[in-house]
Amino acid sequence: MKTYAMDKIRNVALIAPHGVGKTSLADAMMHVSGQVGRRGSVDDGSSIFDARDEEIERKQTMTAGLGWCDVAGDKVNVIDTPGVADFRGDMYAALEVIEGALFLVKADGGLEVSSDAIWRTLRGRDMPTLIVISRMNKEHADFQGVVDGIRDQLSVKGTPVLLQMPIGKGEGLRGLVDLLHMKAYEYADGVATEIDVPADMEAEVAAAREALLDAAAETDDALVEKFLEEGTLTAEELMSGLAAGVAAGKIFPILLSDAECEVGVDRLLAAIVELMPSPACRVELKGIEPRGEAEVVLPVAADGEKVAYAFKFQREQQGGDMTWVRVFSGGIASGDNLTNSATSNAERVGQLSLALGKQREKVDSVAAGDIVLIAKMKSTPVGSTLYGGAAIGLPAPAYPAPTSSEAILPVTAGDEDKMGVGLTKLHEEDPTFEIRHESELSQTLLVGQGEMHIAYILEQVKKLYNVEVGRKRPRVAFKETIRGKAEVQGRYKKQTGGRGQFGDVWLRLEPMERGEGFEFVNAIVGGVVPGKFIPAVEKGVRETMRNGVYAGYELVDLKVTIYFGSFHAVDSSENSFKVAARLAMQKGVPEARPMLLEPVMKVAIRVPEAYMGDVMGDISSRRGQPQGMDSEGSIQVVHALVPQDEMYQYSTTLRAMTQGTGEFSMEFSHYAEVPGDVAKKLVEAYESSRSEGSD
Repeated sequence: MKTYAMDKIRNVALIAPHGVGKTSLADAMMHVSGQVGRRGSVDDGSSIFDARDEEIERKQTMTAGLGWCDVAGDKVNVIDTPGVADFRGDMYAALEVIEGALFLVKADGGLEVSSDAIWRTLRGRDMPTLIVISRMNKEHADFQGVVDGIRDQLSVKGTPVLLQMPIGKGEGLRGLVDLLHMKAYEYADGVATEIDVPADMEAEVAAAREALLDAAAETDDALVEKFLEEGTLTAEELMSGLAAGVAAGKIFPILLSDAECEVGVDRLLAAIVELMPSPACRVELKGIEPRGEAEVVLPVAADGEKVAYAFKFQREQQGGDMTWVRVFSGGIASGDNLTNSATSNAERVGQLSLALGKQREKVDSVAAGDIVLIAKMKSTPVGSTLYGGAAIGLPAPAYPAPTSSEAILPVTAGDEDKMGVGLTKLHEEDPTFEIRHESELSQTLLVGQGEMHIAYILEQVKKLYNVEVGRKRPRVAFKETIRGKAEVQGRYKKQTGGRGQFGDVWLRLEPMERGEGFEFVNAIVGGVVPGKFIPAVEKGVRETMRNGVYAGYELVDLKVTIYFGSFHAVDSSENSFKVAARLAMQKGVPEARPMLLEPVMKVAIRVPEAYMGDVMGDISSRRGQPQGMDSEGSIQVVHALVPQDEMYQYSTTLRAMTQGTGEFSMEFSHYAEVPGDVAKKLVEAYESSRSEGSD
């Protein structure tokens, strides 16, 4: 197997919403480059990149795929990332290891709602980006309309500039004009033949070429001066100017392609090599000291200190566990002993393999800059750095916070441990979901990126670990509090023939400001309640608060003062005073004008303007309070405060309401009073459950 130098490697990822043609283009890149003899197809299940049964069945990328090809002596590593928001975690992981992104926009539909969100993620990282207009041979393809949309709608901090222009339109697409090299190509069965620029395109091509030269010149003062004086640049100056602009995240060349007829795929591969930065452009790594906070900066070199980064973990039916690793510096070989930044433990490098979809090619070593799979790493979670010299920990992938929750429990009693093991193993592959054990509400929550994500996880638990998991609406962490004051007695007296039980306390209950918690005050004077029993009183109060009085939820934001009481020299005990305190609380809370509080979420909803009315109406039906709107081209961002209890399965509703175009995010904002009608139902449900329990 040939080893490629750092400057001969390009690491890129295909990034876009679902349905834009990323996987089809990745398959075409492997075919056109000669890496495979037959182009894979998503439609017939033969795609190189969508290899899992679920992906083949649904015709949908759910986990990243990896392949590579040789382009005139340069190696191009291609990561095909999922486009559905629920499964986009691998996109964020890929961004940690690539030097460039291919951002796809479909010619027969233009930008999606989520296109701008993905674009803003790329721009937040200043990621070198080529914009690829895909599906160019579709009936309703509109190249110029999409280009106008890119310029008008994307929040661009830089210059989108044409690198290519189509010859023909839609199903009549025949070829393209390459503005970088000023050549035209006509395609037949995926093979390009150089032709003259069509006469009816000459003026348009000349204007586009001028804009390309101008964009390249703007990257360097000397080039600007020359361009103004001479009106042109040499081929080398044009190439270096464009490459510098791409690397700086200031120029975004626009290319075109069609995976089905393979028009433009060869020129895309060439542009990746010509314009995208190589790993050799990365001169240093910035991280932190493992298990510390001090910043660490290490130089990057082919023969430098060994540094590699684990960005994906995958269990395979054949071949066992595989960890996807980007080698940043030094190169690694099977048998190397490296240190894991996450655990500080030594990790022996197992068998190395290069990936072409689900195919594996074993290699003994891999050079700096490359991407490789390592078999059976013992304890290297996603986000770990492996180093052989100076200690460094690179940042873990920044995944979006999960927004959808389901309460889960095994259908078969006794399968709790099996369910836990299965979910833990799946979490190693997919860190974008969380398992939360809420003892306060006696529930286990599966929190994912959406209902589709949660359903997929539970399908995998059943398929791989033979555990069927039930799901139900989660209980929300409502809180109880009081609005008024009360002074009450709690008296516990029990005589059973032997030593009795006696405790007597007077408590004063007062509300506190929202979020202040709980304060217990001992105001006993004269020893009417001995000091040794005061901690038991506080314990009884806290236990009652934890279980609630009004509706079975935790009691918060109140001050409880013990100011009087009595005791019996023989019959009083810690337990009797704890019970007395509980009785006082159960009596006092109803007298202190109790109320319920609910968690309120800060929600941001991104939708096309056409769906604004439906979205606003739905927010109102969920007791939401609009907080304003932002406009991002044709996309509207609605900000609202919505009770958490009303956000259950919202992603499904939003997708249905917006034909799959809406997206949202949410985070906790504050607790607010529950309206009377809602509170009444919660209280009635609690009282009913207590009655059933007593029966």
